[in-house]
Amino acid sequence: MTPTVLISLLDGWVREAVASHGDDWPAIMAALEKNMGGLGNKQRTELSSQIALLLASCSNGTHSGLN
Repeated sequence: MTPTVLISLLDGWVREAVASHGDDWPAIMAALEKNMGGLGNKQRTELSSQIALLLASCSNGTHSGLN
C-alpha cells in the first residue's frame, strides 16, 4: 500500500473509533491497535514513518499554536 492509502486507512480508523467510543482514550487505542494488527510489518513500518513525518512537519513552529 502507498503511504497515502495507509494514512487514509488510519484516518478512517480514528474517525470510526472516536464515533464509537467518544472520549474513551483506552478504547480508541484498543480499536486502532486491533485495526493495525491486520497490517503487515512492512506496512506498519511505513505507516509509522508517515506519522513521524506528519508530526515533524507540524512541530516545526509554523503550524503549532503553542508558541
